[in-house]
Amino acid sequence: MSAKFWYYPQPDGRHLVEIDLDEPIAELQSALEYDAVDGVTQSGGIYRSIGRGGESVSIQRDRMQLGEDLAIQFDALQNHLDRGFACAFVTDYTKAWCAALSSPPQAGLFTVNVKDAVFSSITGTSVVPVAGDYVVIETDSPPYIREVQKIASIDVTAASGGNVTFTKRLNFDYSNRLVFMRWYRFWPLLKRAQGGIGSPIITNESGRLFSLNVDLVVDYEALFAFHNGAGFSINLGVLPPATGDLEDQSGTFTLDTGGRYLNTGSAVSDKGASINLTTYNAINKGLF
Repeated sequence: MSAKFWYYPQPDGRHLVEIDLDEPIAELQSALEYDAVDGVTQSGGIYRSIGRGGESVSIQRDRMQLGEDLAIQFDALQNHLDRGFACAFVTDYTKAWCAALSSPPQAGLFTVNVKDAVFSSITGTSVVPVAGDYVVIETDSPPYIREVQKIASIDVTAASGGNVTFTKRLNFDYSNRLVFMRWYRFWPLLKRAQGGIGSPIITNESGRLFSLNVDLVVDYEALFAFHNGAGFSINLGVLPPATGDLEDQSGTFTLDTGGRYLNTGSAVSDKGASINLTTYNAINKGLF
């Protein structure tokens, strides 16, 4: 199945935009990155201090079949990303599923319970994993803890969640952590790394053949703002009609505005209330 990007163009963000490549990705690389400092004792002992951790993703599609009609859609996406806003990406849109675990699991378990699919407004209400699929189980950061498991059996709906059983036991203890499970090639909240700003994500050969190449990183604070394990949810806007005026989506959020709120485990707090508003307003106005 084909790969897709989704994003809510900022500023405004009143509508969801979907970019369908209508073909698979040619190359996909993901890497795990950690901020770490080692202390080495005189006797040779090594003690490591871990800070921020997370995943970066490199996405490539050479000579896209849909050509320039598809390539021009990435111009707006690049501008959106270069200004610090977010997108979602999946290599197979029929597998674009992500759900919060209802409670932090302990090491050794085969079966866990998940809640509803929090990004189904974007990806579709019928998308759920099946037996044989691979899923990532991950926490926020720091410390970033994750593993990949294969599903043995599953009884889940996008609307209400359910139980997922793995072929092998969970490796890690996730006690007292917020935990997401997602199909391993779906990233609901990606941003462009600072080092890539300004470089083209679309290149061409003689103006006829167009290729995609973009490096993205996960924003874990924004992602885990959508964790609904405490019983709340952040409603996302849906795709607009193909023609006509935009529908009124009052009361809905985007990948970017939803991330303004931070899930503290039992409630939602407004992050904007605890920052320097002079700096915040200057950033919003593009003064920095």
